[in-house]
Amino acid sequence: MIDTSNLLLHAKWLQGNMVLWATNQLKRVHVNDWKPLLFTWHQPSFYGTMLDIDDDQNVYLSAGEAFILFNKYPDFFLSENNWEDDSRAYVKEANDIYNLLKKEKVTPDFEAWKKGNWAWRKKGEPIESQWINEALSTVPDDDSIPMPSRFNRDRMRGIPRQVISALSHLNEDEWLVKIGWRADPKPFELVFELSEPNEDAEVSNDLWHLNVFLQEVEEGIRVPYHGKSTLLPDEWKPFKEMLESDIELVSKLISWMKLTSRKEFRSEITEKEAWDFLTLKSHMLKQIGMTVVLPEWWQTVQELQPKVKVKIKTKSQVAGGAPSFLGLNAIMQFDWRMSTGDEDLSEEEFRKLVDGSRRLVRRNGQWYRVDPEWMKQVRHLIKNVDRTGIQLKDVLEQHLLNMETNPAEDGLEGIDGEGPMLDMEWDEPLNLWMDQLSEIKSLPVEPKAKNLQGTLREYQLTGSSWMYFLREFGLGGCLADDMGLGKTVQTIDYFLKVKEKEKQKGTFLLVCPTSVIGNWQKELEHFSPTLTVGLHYGSNRKKGEDFADWYKKYDVVITSYTTCQLDFDEMGGTFWETIVLDEAQNIKNSYTKQSRSIRKLNGRHKIALTGTPVENRLLELWAIFDFLNPGYLGSEPSFQKKFVVPVEKENDNLRLQQLKQLVQPFLLRRTKMDPAVQLNLPEKQEIKEYCPLSKEQASLYERLVQDTFEQLEKVTGMQRRGLLLAMLGKLKQICDHPALYTKNDKLTKLEDQSIKFAKTIELIDAILEKDEKCLIFTQFIFMGELIKNYAEKKFGRTVLFLHGSLTKQKRDEMIESFQKGEHPIFILSLKAGGTGLNLTEANHVIHYDRWWNPAVENQATDRAHRIGQKKFVTVHKMITLGTLEEKIDMMLESKKELSEKVIQSENWITELSTDELKDLFTLRKEWVES
Repeated sequence: MIDTSNLLLHAKWLQGNMVLWATNQLKRVHVNDWKPLLFTWHQPSFYGTMLDIDDDQNVYLSAGEAFILFNKYPDFFLSENNWEDDSRAYVKEANDIYNLLKKEKVTPDFEAWKKGNWAWRKKGEPIESQWINEALSTVPDDDSIPMPSRFNRDRMRGIPRQVISALSHLNEDEWLVKIGWRADPKPFELVFELSEPNEDAEVSNDLWHLNVFLQEVEEGIRVPYHGKSTLLPDEWKPFKEMLESDIELVSKLISWMKLTSRKEFRSEITEKEAWDFLTLKSHMLKQIGMTVVLPEWWQTVQELQPKVKVKIKTKSQVAGGAPSFLGLNAIMQFDWRMSTGDEDLSEEEFRKLVDGSRRLVRRNGQWYRVDPEWMKQVRHLIKNVDRTGIQLKDVLEQHLLNMETNPAEDGLEGIDGEGPMLDMEWDEPLNLWMDQLSEIKSLPVEPKAKNLQGTLREYQLTGSSWMYFLREFGLGGCLADDMGLGKTVQTIDYFLKVKEKEKQKGTFLLVCPTSVIGNWQKELEHFSPTLTVGLHYGSNRKKGEDFADWYKKYDVVITSYTTCQLDFDEMGGTFWETIVLDEAQNIKNSYTKQSRSIRKLNGRHKIALTGTPVENRLLELWAIFDFLNPGYLGSEPSFQKKFVVPVEKENDNLRLQQLKQLVQPFLLRRTKMDPAVQLNLPEKQEIKEYCPLSKEQASLYERLVQDTFEQLEKVTGMQRRGLLLAMLGKLKQICDHPALYTKNDKLTKLEDQSIKFAKTIELIDAILEKDEKCLIFTQFIFMGELIKNYAEKKFGRTVLFLHGSLTKQKRDEMIESFQKGEHPIFILSLKAGGTGLNLTEANHVIHYDRWWNPAVENQATDRAHRIGQKKFVTVHKMITLGTLEEKIDMMLESKKELSEKVIQSENWITELSTDELKDLFTLRKEWVES
C-alpha cells in the first residue's frame, strides 16, 4: 500500500460524469496505486474491478455511483486531508444529502414533475446542484442509501403527458403516495384484471372482460368492485373518499372506462379496447401504483410477429423436369401464406386476416399479437407484389444469401430492407435447378459438339456445358478462367452446341479488342470450319441496309469494341443469337460511351469472357453484370451504397461474402492451380531483378519529389489527386530511363544512364545466347521504341514491337512471325498486348516497368505460360531499388490476399496522407549508383 501522506484526490463533475484522479506532489499517480484505497467497499463497481478508466488514468463514475462512493467515507483508507479542496466539497455535499435522507428531509420535486422534469427538494427547497439531482435519480440499489424500498423512480421518469395531466389535481402528499415515496395508508389496493373471450373461435369477435377488484394488502383477499354501490367492510370505509379519488383518476386516464349511469365500471370491452389496455393503458395504471393482471400468454405473445410466406411454383417444365422460364426478370407463380409460430394460414385465411383490422388473433387455442403498423406494411407489400409479381432474381437472392427477402424494383433491397420480409419456399423442380446453378459439380456435363475439330479437356467441357445450361434459362454468364485455360475453344464449342441442338439460324456476335480479332478468326477456322465467320471491321465494313443483308450470311460476326460503338445503329438494331464479349473488362468503366453502348446490345443470350472481372474497383464487376443480367445487382447507385462503399472503404468482409454469393452462379472461374484443371503446364519461375538508380536518375527523382510536395501544400481535392498521379507517372519514367522522362531519344550510352536498361539488355543477350525467345512488356511506347532501336543495333536482329497504333494486319503478321520462330525478341505495350494473345514460342517474360495491379501483370505473363507451352517459363520483374517501385512491390506482397479480394490500382496512392506519401516516395540513397 502506498504512502498516503502526500496523495491528493481530485473530483470534477464533467459532462454527466464524476471524474476522479490522483496526484502526488503535482504528478499523476497511476490508478492502480490509489484505486484500492477508495473502492474497497464500493459495490456498484464490484469493489473497483469494473471501472471506466481512460488512458490518462482518470476514473469515470455516474452520479449515482459517486454518491454511494462518497458516502462510504470514512470507510476507505483515506482521510479528509487527502481530498483537494474543491473535490472535498463534492464529498461533503453527498454526506449532507445522505443525512437529510435519513431524517426524511429530502423528497422528489412535485412542481418540477408537473412540468415534465424529474428533480429533488431538501427541506422543501429545490436542490440546485446538478450532480446531486442526477445522483438521487440514478443511485443504484444499495441497502446503505435511506430511500423507501417501494419507491420506483424509473416508474415515473419519462411519464406520458396524459398521466401528468391526470395527476395534476393531486396535492404533493397524495402524489408522493402515488409514486411510492410515502406509504399508501389504505389497507387495500385496486386491481384490474383482463381476461380474453371464453369461446374457442379461431379469430374471435366476442367481448373481452375487464374486472375490477379491491384486494386486501396483507391477506390478499379480493372483493369485486362494482362502483359506489359496492359494500365496503367497516374497517375500509374511512378510506372511501381516497378510493373514489383513485377511481376518478382511472376514468381520466382511460376514457372508455367511464362509469355507467349506476356509477359502475364496464366489465365488457371490445377487442380494440382490449388492445389499448394491453399495450398502453395497463402501463399507465402501473405508473400510478395500481395493480394490473394480464393474461399469462401476453408476455410471450407480444414478441411474436407472423412471417409472410410465398410458395413459388414453376409455370411449366421442359424435358427432364427442369423449370421453364426465360431470364432473371421472369415472373414466377406463387401462393400467399402466413406463418404464425408453427402454424400456417391458408391464402384465404391469410387475406382475411390482412384485410381485417384485428390486432389479436387466436388459432388452435393460441393467441397471437398482430401489430397494426406491421399489417399495414403487409397490405402494401401484397399490393405491390400482386401488381409486379415475383421475379426469378428475387427468388435467387434469397436462395443464394440464405435469407428472407424484400422484393423491390431496384433489386437487392432484401439485404437492408425494412418492414415485412418475404419468406420464400419453392417446389422441387425449382429447388433442383437452383442447386445445379449454385454448384457447378451438380451440372450435367455434355460431350463436345459433333462439329468441333479437336478434343476438349474435362474442365473445358464443363465450361461449355455451363454456358449452354445458362442459355436454356435466358441467363448470362461470365467465364472468368485464368488466361491460357482455353476460354476461346470453350466458347466455340458452345456456338456449335447451339447450332446442333437448337437448329438455330441466327448469328452470334463476338466483340473483342482489335489485337485479338485475327486470333479469333484463326481459332474459329481451326476448331469449327463448319461455322461461317464474317468480319465487321475496317473502312470497307457494311452499313445501314447493306449490313442487315450482310450479317445474316454468317454464323459468327466478329467486331472490335470501338467499331461496335461507332456502328451502334447497326449493331444495336440487330437481335443477336448470342453476344460474346472477349476481354470484357473493356466495358468496366460504366460511365463511358463505349460501355453504355455495348450494354445496350440486344441478344437472346449474353456471355462475358475475362480473366479479370475486377481489375481496380467493384463497379467494374457491376458493369459486366449489367451487360449479362441487367438489374440483377440493382442500379449503379444502389450497388455503390450496398457493396462498393462497405467493401472498398470500410473493408466489410460480410458484404464481400454476400456479393460473392450473388455472383457465383453466373461467374465460372478456374485457375491453373485448380486440381480439376490438370493442365500439366511446365513450371514457371518468377525472378525479381533489382537495379540501383544511376546518379542522373536519382537527381531527377529527388528534384521531382521535392517540387511536387511543395505544390501539394498549396492544393487539395482533385488538384492534389491530379498532382500525385502525374508525379507517379513521371517517377515510373525516371525509374525506367532518363531519356523516357526527358523524351530525348538522341542520347548516347543509354546503358550507362539506367542500370535497369543495362540489365535488360544483358538478359536479352543471355536469352539469345541460349537460342531462346522473350516477351518484353512496358507501359510506355517511347520506352518500347528505345529498347527496340537499341537492341536491333546491338544484336543485329529485327525486334518486333506491338502497340495500339498498329493496324490489325500488321499485328497479325507480327504474332504469326513470332510464333513461327522467325524473331526471338517481341516487345509489347501492356495495354495492347497484355491480353488475348497466344505467344507460347517465348519462354522468358520481362516486365520492364511494374504495373500496380498484379492481375494485369499475370495476364501479360500468361501470353507465354498457357496451353501449348512446352518449355520452362522464367518471369523477370525489373525493380529499381530504394524507389517507390521497391516499396510498392513490398506492399503488394504483404497485401496479396486483399489484392485478390478487391484488386488495387494506383488510385489508392492518392488517398494516403502527406506523411505516408513522403515515406512512399522518398528515395533511399544507399541504393543510388556510386
